[in-house]
Amino acid sequence: MELELNGRRYPLDTAAVSALRYRAAYGESVVEALRRPMPPRKREGVLLRMCHLMIPAARRPPLLELAEQARRDGDFPAKGRAARDALLAGDRALEGWEDGEPGDGAPFDEYRLLAALVLAGVDPALLYELPLLHLLGLLKRLAALRDPERKTYRRLTGAEMAQLYPRRRKKERHG
Repeated sequence: MELELNGRRYPLDTAAVSALRYRAAYGESVVEALRRPMPPRKREGVLLRMCHLMIPAARRPPLLELAEQARRDGDFPAKGRAARDALLAGDRALEGWEDGEPGDGAPFDEYRLLAALVLAGVDPALLYELPLLHLLGLLKRLAALRDPERKTYRRLTGAEMAQLYPRRRKKERHG
């Protein structure tokens, strides 16, 4: 993905390591920061710092220079949201994140994700390859594979629902 500001293009690293860099630099989770309600100017600041750390170090301009370019570009908030969406690209199998709620109700923390990856024996190099929610999906699948007692659930089809919960037919009700 690329961020274009006033004719200058910057490549963005949408892998999970970008969120870890934000957490290390600013002491808070970018996921949680962007989930909280805040004034638009403050949200733009979070998006700007996130985009700044997503640019590879070799191409990264100073933060103030990037802020000046973003201020002159009237469409930066939309571009910042697109970068956030790329960073948080979801794994379709991971449920609950589309509603804005993590699975266990705890605040999201990139360091917890890193610790879970290490404990699960997953190659940490995936931090440089996959977005955050794909890594969470990977951990969820790994836990399911390691637990043979775990039950899996799926939605019932319409025919299965009708068989489990039969209703009277219209003729029977009005006839």
